[in-house]
Amino acid sequence: MELTAKASPGLERVAAMLTARRLELARTTLEAIRVECAGYAAIDDAGMLADVTEHVAENHDALSAMLLRGRSVSAEDLAFIRPHAAMRARRGVSLADFLHAFRVGQVVIWDAIIELANNDEEARAAGLTAARLVIEFINHASTLAAQSYLDAQQLLLAEGDRVRRDLLEDLLAGREPPPGPRLSAARAAGLDRRGPCLVIAAVPVTTLEDSYALRSSASALARAAGGALRPLTVVRQDEIVIVRALDGQDPRVLSDAIRRAWREQLDGGVGLAIGISTAFASTSDVPEAYREACNALEALGTAGGVLALPELRALDYLALRADPTAARLIPEPIQRFIEEDAAAGGALTSTLLAYAEANLNAKEAAQRLYIHVNTAHHRLTRIEEKTGCDLRDLGDVQELLIAIKLTGAQVRGR
Repeated sequence: MELTAKASPGLERVAAMLTARRLELARTTLEAIRVECAGYAAIDDAGMLADVTEHVAENHDALSAMLLRGRSVSAEDLAFIRPHAAMRARRGVSLADFLHAFRVGQVVIWDAIIELANNDEEARAAGLTAARLVIEFINHASTLAAQSYLDAQQLLLAEGDRVRRDLLEDLLAGREPPPGPRLSAARAAGLDRRGPCLVIAAVPVTTLEDSYALRSSASALARAAGGALRPLTVVRQDEIVIVRALDGQDPRVLSDAIRRAWREQLDGGVGLAIGISTAFASTSDVPEAYREACNALEALGTAGGVLALPELRALDYLALRADPTAARLIPEPIQRFIEEDAAAGGALTSTLLAYAEANLNAKEAAQRLYIHVNTAHHRLTRIEEKTGCDLRDLGDVQELLIAIKLTGAQVRGR
């Protein structure tokens, strides 16, 4: 909006003051920014601080030019903001700190104008016009600064996503990442051939209405996976893949945190199936670790949940991988027993499992189930009658346990 056809002497005085005090005000602004903005206080890069100072000075130049013209600033006048905003985004300065710093700079400018007006009659007379122009300048410049920062940030995110996807494809193909951005990303995630790692794979089992929901879930799982370094996390179409460096940790410690994240996602309307591989010696084993995580996903099916292979015994895993032939090898009396007991609530099956966990000690099994030992003996006798197995024979007990795991019997009672 055109405010005046020609700058008044008062506006010219304001512009001249800003030009004369250009470097002084820029340095004052930098000091104030570093006091008020933690993100800037932490900067110890002289080049970065010099760029901040130059950005402030260029703001003063643009405002001075606008006052001399006596009209509002244009987008072309503010084009200098874009490279500075991009640098802040690249260097990790938050948007909140960037805009706060911008506001601090405008306050320093306005204080300088007020100081001049208090001592200069012509500048004071132009105060209302100057105020309107400065306010418009602040509004336009702040809006463009925010948009420029967000544009730069989106570009950085896109570039980061591409690098992480490319790194994951290298790892899944068994290739060592080449020097450059992918190797840097691998090191940032703690992934190299000297340390153990595991893979977490997740897929949605509910319809996602929000196109960003899976990305949000990926971030939640990455936080749950934890570690000193953020794990490599990639969304591949409708799949989340996380490669986590273990740093000597027991992989089982991740399971509870992942389950909490799964529950939180489910409560938020996003159902996931999450498979966690066993630990492998190095990133050269990522292809096999990924296959393990996918096997766990297949075992979960459409019901979803979390299946952490490090928590399983070898027998449990073999049962997950069993083919139809294994199921056909289960004797008919045992198959019938499992089906009938499951339909009746699973009391006998739960007793058998507790008996096996207690190393075939009926008394300890009874204690685990909070039942009388005579009740435990009675149930074990009924199992022998129904199946024809001898529960004092380790081979018979193993066959029963394998059959239970193969059929996926769900114990619902005791």
